[in-house]
Amino acid sequence: MMLSSVSVVSSNPWLALFRDWRPDAGPTIAIMVVALLYAAGVRRVWHRVGRDRGVRRAQAAWFAGGIAVLAVALVSPLDRMGEELFAAHMTQHMLLAIVAPPLLMLGAPELALLWLLPASARRRLARAVNRTTLLRRAWLAATAPAVAWLVHAVAIWSWHLPRLYTLALRSDAAHAAEHLSFVGTGALVWWAIVHPRGQRRTAYAVGILTLFATATQTGILGALLTLTHRVWIPAQSAGAAAWGLTPIEDQQLAGLIMWVPGGLLYVVAMAALFLAWIESPSHARKRAARAVLAVGVTAAGACSRAAASAVPGGDVARGKTAIAAMGCGACHTVSGVPGANGEVGPPLSDVARRSIIAGELANTPDNMVRWIRDPQAIEANTAMPNLGVSDQTARDIVAYLYSRQ
Repeated sequence: MMLSSVSVVSSNPWLALFRDWRPDAGPTIAIMVVALLYAAGVRRVWHRVGRDRGVRRAQAAWFAGGIAVLAVALVSPLDRMGEELFAAHMTQHMLLAIVAPPLLMLGAPELALLWLLPASARRRLARAVNRTTLLRRAWLAATAPAVAWLVHAVAIWSWHLPRLYTLALRSDAAHAAEHLSFVGTGALVWWAIVHPRGQRRTAYAVGILTLFATATQTGILGALLTLTHRVWIPAQSAGAAAWGLTPIEDQQLAGLIMWVPGGLLYVVAMAALFLAWIESPSHARKRAARAVLAVGVTAAGACSRAAASAVPGGDVARGKTAIAAMGCGACHTVSGVPGANGEVGPPLSDVARRSIIAGELANTPDNMVRWIRDPQAIEANTAMPNLGVSDQTARDIVAYLYSRQ
């Protein structure tokens, strides 16, 4: 009886999995370091500008979710299981390429990590980035939706080619590079969605198309793995028998995981973007209806006043005219202003949703007015020129910028 129970334990792959599982030190340390750096950055932001400002609690929760997904993929028994089963390995890839990137990007990691630097270092970094035209253009090109999609597709397909996949199985360095490429290129795809260059609703629409194209190319790869009748990765076949599968069944299950659950994850993400895309017009209609009932004017006029009211004393229409007249578009991209497509300074679309001005001021209408009127009083070495803007004109400009949400 004792021999029988020992035999059952030794032949049960699940018991063996948890018995033999030991988390790899490299991924464990890397995930802990990233989480601690992010937490330290958020703590500093909240200490400086107030809790739930700069980085919101919801953003911190998104990032924590991304860290949890990374831990499941790289530190849990799933990682050990992926050494034996192609299907488990594919699950790991889907978590890294599809689930973790949007969660991490929604957490505003760039802001939290920037706040780890001293104020002077943040300013020097901002100046260096703004003055390095080649670097800015390279980043803008890399985060363009079409380019990000292509880079991500190349990463997915390359690492699932037999030669590179086998290399990742045999080399820890190659395996780490594979995982980093999945998370990194997935983050590029989501960067353009979370940090749009123009109207946020346009970014949502483009994001839906990008995710659809991504789901299509990963679905094709999953279908090829599922429908083929030969083993692609012989090196991954050794452990399938212990789980009651033949190598081809294991491979087909891996293909189905990429094809069906992976596709459904993209559908969920596209549905979320679609809901966000239709949300703004709905809110605008509600505001316009309330304004019509309250003051008896047209919906368009009501919406204009609602936007202007975000900045006391400011006028949206005059602000748009002032931006065009003062040549702000030579350095900045400003949505809705013809010819305002400069790339010297940061884009000024969706300013109202940002948390920090000039790397150190909380984003409030009064602080934005101060920055436009006398930027050198806030940052002595800024490239932003002092144009002698009056208080009223500055308020009009801020009213327009805050209306572009």
